[in-house]
Amino acid sequence: MTLEGSASASRLALSPLGFLELDPPAFIELAASVGFDAVAIRMRAASPGGVDHPFAAGSALARATIAAVRATGVTVDHVEVLTLDGGDVRPHEPLLEAAAEVGARRVLVTGDHPDRSLLADRLAALCAVASGFGQVVDLEFMPFRHVATLAGAVAVVEAAGGGATGARVLVDALHLARSGGSPGDVAAVARALLGACHLCDAPAVAPPDDRLADEARGNRFLPGEGGLPLAALVEAMPSGTPFVAEVPLGGARGQLTAPERALAVSQATAALLRSAIG
Repeated sequence: MTLEGSASASRLALSPLGFLELDPPAFIELAASVGFDAVAIRMRAASPGGVDHPFAAGSALARATIAAVRATGVTVDHVEVLTLDGGDVRPHEPLLEAAAEVGARRVLVTGDHPDRSLLADRLAALCAVASGFGQVVDLEFMPFRHVATLAGAVAVVEAAGGGATGARVLVDALHLARSGGSPGDVAAVARALLGACHLCDAPAVAPPDDRLADEARGNRFLPGEGGLPLAALVEAMPSGTPFVAEVPLGGARGQLTAPERALAVSQATAALLRSAIG
């Protein structure tokens, strides 16, 4: 679905988090069936032992993914998740090549090294590689990683050359709230430094720090069912922001079928965006 704003259209994508049991072609077909414009594909696990669907350029899975894109019209907005840990970024090039083959123009990364100067250097190096494939790089902050806050992510992106190098900050509604940030903080960031935005809901009161990762990975709420200031966040993002529904449901809803979960996510997120943008 495409949400028309006052200046330009904002497209809505579906995150694979919460649907990792599906390979990319099946996930694309699912997203199309409930009205999404685009998807993200998890080609690299977010943590050791996590689920992913890695494939190489020219592989059978890449070809099937391209076929699903052509059949449904659902595009691949971005691929995830690369972790910047201070090491050489050149080993990531095959993933970027495969991402480009399926049409992805964004790459999601996290920062997990205490030296921000080194992270900025590695981010700039990754952006240089990604630019060769026509891609920009979104750095996502998470309260349980070294790049834990909006301010921290902005500092790394600015040190990496900011928008001029293709580096951006991805704002996740849950991570923003759990790290002590607000939509007002987002509105104060230079527009050129902001990338995509993940939408979900959650209780206003955070769980203990040692449960933050569990909440983020498998116990989020549908937009409108929690206490996060989602409408204000949507308004704080630049016009034309790529919005991504990232809603791994827990509890009874987590036991629903994938089509049932995807439909609930689609309806709730679209309603939020229409209210906030319209």
